Amino acid sequence: MTQSVKVLSAGSMRHAFPAIIGAFGQMTGIGISLSLGPAGLLRERIEAGEAFHLFASANMAHPRRLASLGITEEPVCFARNRLCVIARADLGLTTENFLDILSDPQVKIGTSTPGDDPSGDYAFEVFDLVEAQHPGMGVALKTRARQLVGGRNSPPTPPGKGGGYLITDGEADLFLSYYSNARLLETDPAFRVVEIPAEFSPGVEYGLGLCKGAPDDARELRDFLLSDQGQEILKGAGFSRVG
Repeated sequence: MTQSVKVLSAGSMRHAFPAIIGAFGQMTGIGISLSLGPAGLLRERIEAGEAFHLFASANMAHPRRLASLGITEEPVCFARNRLCVIARADLGLTTENFLDILSDPQVKIGTSTPGDDPSGDYAFEVFDLVEAQHPGMGVALKTRARQLVGGRNSPPTPPGKGGGYLITDGEADLFLSYYSNARLLETDPAFRVVEIPAEFSPGVEYGLGLCKGAPDDARELRDFLLSDQGQEILKGAGFSRVG
């Protein structure tokens, strides 16, 4: 038995992993060492030689790249998420007026950082889907989008700040976010959590990459995440089950 399973995980799993660690540890007695961060930057750390047993990415592309390099086994999708919008309540954003509000040049659009963080990639995929139906509009949205978090040079979240601080601090009027994070603001009257129209909503799949030669304890954790119990924990944290 290893001393603990070393997990490098997408930061958006931070609300799910405490329950996962607790349930898995109670069932197996195996500990988990967890490091959270933007999945693109975690992938770079792995490519640079950082030791790990399991990589939990907010997309499938990063673990597939590691598999192509022979660093991990072929990845599996272990959860789904979706992108939505956190907006100032007084902005009046709805799913129906999504394009009208976003295309207003006075509205400050916030996203995570493409390349470094899959959330930013998914946000820019929204803009690409808009561009396909409304030429010029998606390009304008990309140009105006403020890449505020998730990048290698992004400032850390200030201590004591809640999930909507970029909006309350005036950095953005709305922010494209994973639902698993945004749901925590649904009862806050300062914000409105709005679904993106289906035709502009990208598929969001999370992938697990197990390092080559991983110990049995790491395989047990992977299997636990795919089990009914693991999937129910993920569902409770705002993700969608797979399988």
